[in-house]
Amino acid sequence: MSGATVLSEEWSSGWGRWQARLALLLALPVLLTGAYGTNYVFLAAPTPHRCHVPECEGNTSMGVASSEQWAAAEWTQWALPADERCERWQPSHHACAPHVFDNTSAIACDSYVYQHGSSIVSEFDLGCQEWKRSLVGTVHNIGMLISLPIMGFVSDRWGRRTALVVSGCGAGLLGLAKSFATSYYTYLLGELLETVLGASVYPSAFVLMIEWLGVEHRILASLVLGVPLSLGAAALALVDYLAGYWRTWARLAYPPSLLLLLYPWLLPESVRWLVSRGRMHDAAHVIKRAAEYNGARVPAEALEKMLLEREQIGGSAETNIDEGLFTALLKYGVLRRRLGVCCVWWMSAVFVFYGLAVSAHGLRGAGGVHATYALVAAAELPALVLNTLLLDRAGRRPLLTAALLLTAAALITIPCLPEGSGGWGTALYLVGKMGATMTLNALYVYTAELFPTRARQRLLAACSTFGRVGAILAPLTPLLAVYKWWLPTLLFGSLPLVSAALTRLVPDTLHRRLPDSFADLDASSQDESSARDTPVDDSV
Repeated sequence: MSGATVLSEEWSSGWGRWQARLALLLALPVLLTGAYGTNYVFLAAPTPHRCHVPECEGNTSMGVASSEQWAAAEWTQWALPADERCERWQPSHHACAPHVFDNTSAIACDSYVYQHGSSIVSEFDLGCQEWKRSLVGTVHNIGMLISLPIMGFVSDRWGRRTALVVSGCGAGLLGLAKSFATSYYTYLLGELLETVLGASVYPSAFVLMIEWLGVEHRILASLVLGVPLSLGAAALALVDYLAGYWRTWARLAYPPSLLLLLYPWLLPESVRWLVSRGRMHDAAHVIKRAAEYNGARVPAEALEKMLLEREQIGGSAETNIDEGLFTALLKYGVLRRRLGVCCVWWMSAVFVFYGLAVSAHGLRGAGGVHATYALVAAAELPALVLNTLLLDRAGRRPLLTAALLLTAAALITIPCLPEGSGGWGTALYLVGKMGATMTLNALYVYTAELFPTRARQRLLAACSTFGRVGAILAPLTPLLAVYKWWLPTLLFGSLPLVSAALTRLVPDTLHRRLPDSFADLDASSQDESSARDTPVDDSV
């Protein structure tokens, strides 16, 4: 082992004081992005409403009603159909009496009365326009899809730290501006721009953490960043509960992201990125600082040699990285199979993960909607711990299969429960969310190991893009509940079954040498087939 390799392990691999400092600095932006990532669940939450009946209430309760105005009055029995929010009985003339309303002829509401004004539904009068409310989440995730290539370019061109700061501060500024929206379409535009600029905080932080810990510690990086991400999602519910109004929420939650303006002086840049850009002096300076924090000594000769080696390796990799991916997809069936399986995995996993987050607002736990949502977010924590403990012991494919089957079993069981089983339903929902988190967390590790080094990032980005398609569709799933309340949950439970079946098409990667070239994929596939076909000698 060369002196360069030894030195590289001392400053970039494993866990030390420097890596702990980095994790603490990254915790703030990741926690904030956890709160911003599904803010539409509360800011565009469904709001109880009914028709405004001017014959009986004049114009006194238009918009947000007081508790007295919302309480059922005697006239609602003859003026409004039972369990109907979007229609009222046809009046014959302007008076409030039973004989005035024809209870065989319903008409659409002209205006609505809302129980409370905490979300944009009452503010922008979106009563009985469920598609407009659901569209907010879809536009949010379209912005995330657009953000990936833009901020990926910023990350590669100007650095991981720059991408993190631009994305985090962009989310803060545009989110704060969104709180001043005066119409639904202005709000929708703000939602899109916020996520286009601000949705890449976690990818930037994950790459930065990986490049400081070492690729072999990606499971640890998932845990270190996954915990604040989950806490941020729980904080979303807490801040909404305390604020009680969507504009107040935005004005409380977004300004802390402006603290990231200090990060150019606090957060270290990735040494690997600095070397790849030829900034050798900056790389050497950061390495020395990291070594001092971790109590390691950096010989000047070994440092110079290591940087030169990394520069040569980076240069050769850069010249070869664009060669032959399309040709390889045509040539190697094993590559097409793995890419197809991974795309289905990612679209299904992200769809279920975000779909459960969106649908969590409809749960009615003992502590109310905010406590239930915080529980659903907190269900991610045991999932992260289990993945950290089991991925290197049970293997990637067995754990992924088990997580998918756990998700499917929990969610498919919910529609089968008898009436009045709310507590059991919530418990199974939490188990399903835990399984969905285990699935998505395992995919970050597993899919990266299925592809060759020379095209790993591009192929992983393709899978992630399909995942974003799932995220775009997830906020629309509550529309299915109009037909049957259990349809969204059944859909969330069925897709993991398909993904679990597909795990048989790819090998486990635990303790296997990762492929470097496309030819390695073909060779590993042949080795696996021959291993399956070779009979076992029981006499040994």
